[in-house]
Amino acid sequence: MDGGVDGVVDGGRALIVTADEVLLDEVLRIAAAAGVEMAHCREPTSRTLWRTAPVILLDAAQVRAAAEARPARRPGIVVIVDADPPEAMWELCVRLGVDRTLHVHRDEVELIELLADSVRDGPADGRCVAVVGACGGAGASVFAGAVAFAGARSGRPALLLDCDPWGAGLDVILGVEHSPGLRWSDLSATAGRLPVGELVRALPRIRLGPAGISVLAHDRETVHDLDPDVVDVVIDAGRRSGAVTVVDLPRPPGPAADRVLERCDLVVLVVPADVRGCWAADRICRRLSGFDVAVGLVVRGPSPCGIGADDVAGSLGLPLLAQMRAESGLANELEFGLSLASGGRRPLLKAARRVLAELDRPA
Repeated sequence: MDGGVDGVVDGGRALIVTADEVLLDEVLRIAAAAGVEMAHCREPTSRTLWRTAPVILLDAAQVRAAAEARPARRPGIVVIVDADPPEAMWELCVRLGVDRTLHVHRDEVELIELLADSVRDGPADGRCVAVVGACGGAGASVFAGAVAFAGARSGRPALLLDCDPWGAGLDVILGVEHSPGLRWSDLSATAGRLPVGELVRALPRIRLGPAGISVLAHDRETVHDLDPDVVDVVIDAGRRSGAVTVVDLPRPPGPAADRVLERCDLVVLVVPADVRGCWAADRICRRLSGFDVAVGLVVRGPSPCGIGADDVAGSLGLPLLAQMRAESGLANELEFGLSLASGGRRPLLKAARRVLAELDRPA
């Protein structure tokens, strides 16, 4: 069961996973020295806390249970030991993606620094939504941009990630393809953690509201898929900044796309209201069913044969988050870059706001 040391569920705190009361007391003492409050689980069964905690301190005695639970891979997992660990533990640590192992007594100073750094960058309460189209031309990339605009218009920082290296590019859709700033090829996951402030300042930005939208896209020479570990640390940075992280996800499966599905809080499936879209959506749903993540539906009209949004949702067995009617002039607007800074009654923004409301619902 999720819980903090005071009984409060809190995914924004560092997490200690242990059933050892003596080790727990030692870690809480160290956390107090760092000025950090911690959440506590006796077993690695809380997928919500595992996904959202800025850092996880995992008792060595719980490593096997954590590996068998097969949680989503993520950065920031540190195994805590109070004696020399058995040899068999190292293979399990590799499977979990453990960053490092620290001794609760010998490495106390390093633990204090680690915990203090875990809350330095922000509240660690950011949310992540992935948008995927049922088929080509569904409008998923445009809708991902709309969700980022809706987040920025509400006063929240928005981080927009283009995880499809073979598409036209979100930067082209938004008209910032010539803006200076980092692209995916400029990043590496060697440090396992990105300074949030530096990342946001280095990305191309759309100025909107108090925070704006930071866009991470591909350069024109990209000829390879994304490194899942790089995707990991970028999503982690978005969470630590308190941002709404919106991921434009490719339809074909792959290591990077699968990592996003493991890490995000919500997947939005954009489906055209036609027979082709429904058949393609059914195939995507079969893939998504293998991940422990909430999935919602956005249906885009008009339907050439009278298929209703409720009909699509019923056939797929998914909750309907929003339906959108066609926008006149959208195709022409996209030739120069999507601009949703004004016009709050546009169907795109109205549907995007409904998605944000769903994203903010408690798990």
